Amino acid sequence: MAAGALAVVRLTRPLDRGWWLVAYLSLVGGVAQLMLGPGLLALARLRQAPSPTGPALFTRLVLWNVGTLLVAAANMARAMAGVVAGSVLLLAALALFTGDLRLLRAAASEAAPRWLRGYAFLLVFLAISVGVGTALAYRGR
Repeated sequence: MAAGALAVVRLTRPLDRGWWLVAYLSLVGGVAQLMLGPGLLALARLRQAPSPTGPALFTRLVLWNVGTLLVAAANMARAMAGVVAGSVLLLAALALFTGDLRLLRAAASEAAPRWLRGYAFLLVFLAISVGVGTALAYRGR
């Protein structure tokens, strides 16, 4: 939602690196978040395993959102320490999601192993993306 509003603002007046911010909020704040939370719950249903509790999933998504917003704001302000701090929060959220995935793998049901691999790939891809994004932010400051 924030990315859509920002895109409209960006169309009406120039904003330094505005399109980067729109893309970042759309992909990291939107698409990735939808794949992480609901994806984990769907995997739990497929595996016929207990899903993460509401507070646990809420914690992971709060970490992801705060990290996303911190990286976005700090990058726009060219404040590298904020980018690093936000990146650490994103990686912490991914570590928690990885722990949840390990619990799902240990569940008794053998359903959907390729979906588990796909989710694991998503976590690795996002972790690498955080590292690359942080390096690019450092380079472009």
